Amino acid sequence: MSLARASGTQLAIVHYVVASRELRVVPRIGLNLPLYSTSGGRALLALESDEDVRVMVGEAYKELTEMTVKTLPQLLELIAQVRVSGLAIDRGETLEGISTMAVAIDTLFGRFSISLLVPTARFHKQEARYRDEIMKCKEALIREIGKMTAVEG
Repeated sequence: MSLARASGTQLAIVHYVVASRELRVVPRIGLNLPLYSTSGGRALLALESDEDVRVMVGEAYKELTEMTVKTLPQLLELIAQVRVSGLAIDRGETLEGISTMAVAIDTLFGRFSISLLVPTARFHKQEARYRDEIMKCKEALIREIGKMTAVEG
């Protein structure tokens, strides 16, 4: 699992926990990946308006794998799905053979994404379980540290 935040047009990993399994994904602290292709980035972008998304990521997309999102309308469609489900998924769009699932939290300390990084073969077999667990993780974090709420004025 990784904890990340937006840094310009990139997703910056600020902390991670690595599974003890024999086959695992280990992100690098400070590794910057595009917001548009990562589940963590799209989870964070879903907190923004479509216009702010366009301003934040622009309209030029580098193809990291053959699965990478290629256009702004395609990205906005994926973000709309995240706004409905609360969950973003990257199925090999950033790194071939790696699938990720992420949620965003809007806290008193800032906006962060929590991502689960898994080899794609395992991801397909366990996707439903991962969905349940990452949503439980999000709720536990919100209970623990609080979330931003609109202030009436």
